[in-house]
Amino acid sequence: MRSDAVQHLLGYLIAAYFQAVRRTSRIDRPAPPLDEPHILALWHGRLIMLPLLRSGDKPLVALVSGHRDGQIVSKAGALFDILTAKGSSSRGGMRAVREMIRFARDGHSLFVTPDGPRGPRMHADSGIVDLARLTGLPIVPATISARHGVFLDTWDRFLLPRPFTTVFVRWGEPIRVTADDDRDATTARLEEAMSRLQDEADRAAGRARIERG
Repeated sequence: MRSDAVQHLLGYLIAAYFQAVRRTSRIDRPAPPLDEPHILALWHGRLIMLPLLRSGDKPLVALVSGHRDGQIVSKAGALFDILTAKGSSSRGGMRAVREMIRFARDGHSLFVTPDGPRGPRMHADSGIVDLARLTGLPIVPATISARHGVFLDTWDRFLLPRPFTTVFVRWGEPIRVTADDDRDATTARLEEAMSRLQDEADRAAGRARIERG
């Protein structure tokens, strides 16, 4: 898993899987709520279909961990015009945050999993709120679900949609963060919005509600 060649292979396999699902499935995807740069927020367990959430002309920039899982995500994302900044929005990753700020100034949208990379599941870390304040970009909650798929036995209940299914994309209302907004209150607001959105998408797919970790 630490081999660059193995990570590239796994990245290609993930990309091939995504393409198989996308090309054989019905995609229920309303238009995004914004046509301006933003910070896309998605729970870690729904990460596999991230390319469906891209919008705009410029590549999406994803914040990923420096762990080997993040390296694999980086390899797969590059095949779909998704760039990565390696680090953490909450664990001393100031270099990655500076990269994200630079990309935001250049007109890119950013992507963060507020409960990644280790959880707890569906609990937002306040790092995304700090990033929104630093960049001035609104946060757009988003999620996906699928009528047919498999949940992995992982901390995030990672969902793998099956080919020939219906994939549901859902967007939440943008959250704009100002310098006067309370950090913890805004994080809690985002977490609740993302959880409601996840419930909405899973209901549309006929799936049971996923409990927070």
